[in-house]
Amino acid sequence: MQRKKLLIVGGGNLCLQVLQILAPRNQFDFHVASRNLEQATRLCNLVSLGALQLNVSVRIQAWEMDLTESAIERNAETLSRIKPDVILNCASLQSWRVITQLPKATFDALDQAQLGPWLPMHLAPAYALMRAVKQSCPKSLVVNAAFPDAVNAVLYKVGMAPDVGVGNIANLIPATRCAIARLARCEPSRVCVKLIGQHFFSHYVPRHGLPQQANFNLSYWIDGRERTDEFNADVIFRSVADNFRRLGGVDGQYLTAMSVISVLENLFADEEVHVHAPGPHGLPGGYPVKVGMGQVLLGLPYGVRREEAIQVNEAGQRQDGIQSIMADGTVMFGSAQMNVMEQMLGYFVAGMKVQDAAECANELGQKYQAFAHNISQQGVSHVPQQRILTRQFG
Repeated sequence: MQRKKLLIVGGGNLCLQVLQILAPRNQFDFHVASRNLEQATRLCNLVSLGALQLNVSVRIQAWEMDLTESAIERNAETLSRIKPDVILNCASLQSWRVITQLPKATFDALDQAQLGPWLPMHLAPAYALMRAVKQSCPKSLVVNAAFPDAVNAVLYKVGMAPDVGVGNIANLIPATRCAIARLARCEPSRVCVKLIGQHFFSHYVPRHGLPQQANFNLSYWIDGRERTDEFNADVIFRSVADNFRRLGGVDGQYLTAMSVISVLENLFADEEVHVHAPGPHGLPGGYPVKVGMGQVLLGLPYGVRREEAIQVNEAGQRQDGIQSIMADGTVMFGSAQMNVMEQMLGYFVAGMKVQDAAECANELGQKYQAFAHNISQQGVSHVPQQRILTRQFG
């Protein structure tokens, strides 16, 4: 079978980790697109040279791609030249992990805003990319790594949803299997899990165990026999946080990279493979899915209706700071989470239309940079008292 063309958009750390795993296997025709062509070229050369250490000769081509409003036509032309079978979007205007570099007290305070209010940073480039995709290569499969729980759901409303996401709920599965195996006194390989949950849940559990209001659905089997509810869910997820605690931040992206591999390598498999992924076909939150034969399907456990799974994830979405996603793609943010952004950054957006994502991202980015600069200059680690209402929706 002819190799599929894989285009990775965004030349950051996740791109590097994915290529470091995939390149030595040499199963794809590799391409990397980034707004910084020099950096992308050096990244591609690093990975190809590393693969040659294993005597694997792999070619990775670098391209320039700027995911802004003014570059959509140029991006469409680039995509037409590459003709990718699969596109992995890793592009964000500000990575989720940037705020982890703040002093701990400041980070802990700002982290109360959750990820929802930061949506513009991930939505804006994805929106620009999908418009170019729809124009030039609409049959390409798109896998989104940038806050797919929400980005995919928003883009679905305007007919531009990626096919599936990666990370988040998928990152929680290995430790959940290990926790159940520990309780059942068996090997994790004998445990099969199906877990439904939004980013808030998959982010909270590895750090603290079950949240006080936990929105999830868990089913599991041992040696093919269903054992759901045999062990207390609180005990399972406490074990995830305690017995299977792990590195986070940049190092923790290794789990996301492996989630990417599980999807990419099986998308065109001859048989369906069961994995977990957020945002399949624009659904909010994370689900068990089946990938293979060029398609992505829901793989919900028996007895769990699609509507029920969506409701679980929408409840988690509200905890993550996104109150609702309207029929036209307009996002309404949670007031409690946005109030944290207002108090600390002087940034407040009650609601956001899809087409305003780039403008909101620009404002949010400027406000955060000013805030972070002030912290570094003054050593401030408390919540600023200034409250500035910068934008109202309407």
